[in-house]
Formats: sequence, C-alpha cells, structure tokens
Amino acid sequence: MAVTCQKAENVLKPQFGAYCEAIANADWESVAGYYHPNGVVVQAGEKAIYGRDGIKSLYIKFAELTGKSTANFTNTKYEGTGDFIIITSEFVYETEKAGTIKGKFLQIWKKEGDRHLIFHDEFEVVA
Repeated sequence: MAVTCQKAENVLKPQFGAYCEAIANADWESVAGYYHPNGVVVQAGEKAIYGRDGIKSLYIKFAELTGKSTANFTNTKYEGTGDFIIITSEFVYETEKAGTIKGKFLQIWKKEGDRHLIFHDEFEVVA
C-alpha cells in the first residue's frame, strides 16, 4: 500500500525532529533507541555498523572527533510504502573540531507498534 509523500512527512517528521534533538543533546542512549534492533548504519563506500550498541558507539566516536555540532538539512523528501517511510536529504554539519561536513543521507524507517524505527541509515560525506 502506497503512502502519499505528505502523509509520510506528517507521520515521520516529528519523530525525525526528536531524533535530531537527541543527537544535538548528545543523548546517545535515546539516539540508539530510534534504531530498529536489526538496524544498520552504512557509510557509503567505507563501512557498515550493525545493531544499536554499535550505532551508539559510532555516534559517540563522531562526537569525540567533531565536538559540538549543528546540522542543517536541505532537499529533504519523505516517501512511504506499507510499513516503511524513506527520508532522503542533504546535510551540512558545522562542527567545533572538524569544520564543515557536507553530505547526503537516506534513511528507511520501519513501523514497529505505534512508531517507526530506523532500519537502514546510509550516508555519504561529499565535502
């Protein structure tokens, strides 16, 4: 069953916002809770990290390398089908230690109970 782009955005945008807020607040336990137990983060062409514990460690390492950071998202699109909502976007992170990091990401969120969890999170740094 197809989900309109507007409905996908209406359903997921609040959760995505709360997820981003948890990242901004360095609340790594909450960040990990947004991932499906079988979730994976893929850095395109580099590596993949499986499971909540590994993903939490990835975020902690990123924060140690970059320091405080703020994110801005552009060209964000939401699409959905069945129990899945997909977000694609470009990002710019302004970081304390690593300067500006630009890239793009794709996230597939899977419906679990009354919310969606990140099942696949793929990103690519382009500058």
